[in-house]
Amino acid sequence: MSEIITDVNSFEPGDIVELFELDLSTGAADDDYPIFRWHSGAGEDINEIVWQGNRYTSFPIEAEGFEFSGKGSLPRPTITIANVTSLLSSAISDYKDLVGGKVTRKRTFAKYLDSHCYVLGYNLGGLCTGETDAYCSDSAYDNLIDCENAGETWYGSLSKADCLSATKYGSAGTWTAYDQSDCDGDGGIWYLNSTADADATFVDEIWYIDRKAVENPAYLQFELTAAYDVHGVKLPARTVTANACPWKYKGTECGYDGSNGAWDVNNISADAADDVCGKTFASCELRFPETDESPFGGFPGAGIKSGAVR
Repeated sequence: MSEIITDVNSFEPGDIVELFELDLSTGAADDDYPIFRWHSGAGEDINEIVWQGNRYTSFPIEAEGFEFSGKGSLPRPTITIANVTSLLSSAISDYKDLVGGKVTRKRTFAKYLDSHCYVLGYNLGGLCTGETDAYCSDSAYDNLIDCENAGETWYGSLSKADCLSATKYGSAGTWTAYDQSDCDGDGGIWYLNSTADADATFVDEIWYIDRKAVENPAYLQFELTAAYDVHGVKLPARTVTANACPWKYKGTECGYDGSNGAWDVNNISADAADDVCGKTFASCELRFPETDESPFGGFPGAGIKSGAVR
């Protein structure tokens, strides 16, 4: 981040590269649905680029309305994507116009893009192994290089984030970043960027598709919204109560496992069948020693009245 701040304040900061990720698993698609990654080509050429180990395809995309203001409502940006291919056609019809899909906007300077290997027709930052459901169209081959060198198709992660995800292709895999020696050994062409820096990035902006605004033979346009600016969402998400815990007793948020005994509300009990929580802060303190952080789900401070001290 410090490098980005220095660049922004310099006289010649360089070209900013704008990258987009579309994850439909937050909407109607399954968790293992592939993540789309694009860059618009602005400040770059028309080739694939690699950033933080992930491949971004050059594709006509225009983004507008991301500016924040201290006045009025939150921005509702739009992204416009060329409809010259069938890239999103089936997804639109199958997944409710992509509504609910998460759009992540990433930005960095072109000089910080990854070094990468051009091999088998891909720009790759590394190779993924160990995904349980990754496979070749010919089962005789169990890795990307051998599979595609044989003229077959590999079904597995080609990006670092997908490789390390527990939902893509069945399990998280092992990611091995390319260096020049590995690239040469796989018959690729090594593209070295001496100023590559995966940490030199602006803060990611996360948005969600609120609606499909336009669909015609030329382009698709989607209106985005912030996570807390969607229909049906109210803030705060939980009701503020001073001394009533909403968590399920011994559930995930509560976390009590009975190690401090069974309780008949607020009294220790020898019978586990009597174990009931009073859902008050005092009940929580009895179950968790003072040395542990209390997972109480209420808001004790909400009951404190402000004013002059007597």
